[in-house]
Amino acid sequence: MKDARLKLLSVFLLSVSAYASVTGAALAFIWWLVFSKRLKSLPSPKIFLGLFMITGAISLLMEYRGLPGISYFIRMSTIILIAGYAYTELSSRDMLNVMTWLLGERYGFELGLISAIAVQKIRQLSTDYARTKVAHRMKAVYRGGKDRLRCADYLSVAGIILINSLKDSKEQSKVLAIRGYRHGGRLQPVFDKSKSDYIPIFCATALFLCTFLTLVTYL
Repeated sequence: MKDARLKLLSVFLLSVSAYASVTGAALAFIWWLVFSKRLKSLPSPKIFLGLFMITGAISLLMEYRGLPGISYFIRMSTIILIAGYAYTELSSRDMLNVMTWLLGERYGFELGLISAIAVQKIRQLSTDYARTKVAHRMKAVYRGGKDRLRCADYLSVAGIILINSLKDSKEQSKVLAIRGYRHGGRLQPVFDKSKSDYIPIFCATALFLCTFLTLVTYL
């Protein structure tokens, strides 16, 4: 899809459907197979594999305690796939344009700016993580240690990234204040459109309604 508004709406409908029931998760997974770039929609296969493993461990613990762990695993795994799709398909510019179009140039622009900065920071985390990990390995080799990182090293890397992100956010807010930013801003949202966009959004809406009707019938 090219239209950012339809992308964001599709992500919302799919996420709600996947979380609501196993049926919704199965339908959302089929949508992901058909309309996403599949493995290319996963920005980091290793990270997503780790998320699936964590979800699986939680599911096993739930099953052990008599809770619906299998249902949880199916629903959360689908939501993880949808999150990967959103990460690769939605840019910071898209968030700013959509929020401004939806809520106006005062509150919408401000919320869109916050969302855009958040998306930019999330994308920067993977780069910061890779650079920090390389620095730790070089330091370990220089000291005569092993090249591989230990669990404590991963925690140290995560702590460094968190601290640097907070510092960058503080500096970025200072820059905005110095430039005179207070509330809102002027922006004319522009969206790329394509006739092929209507097929995936129609399917996402249909599966959302199917999931909702299934839940209503069940209740």
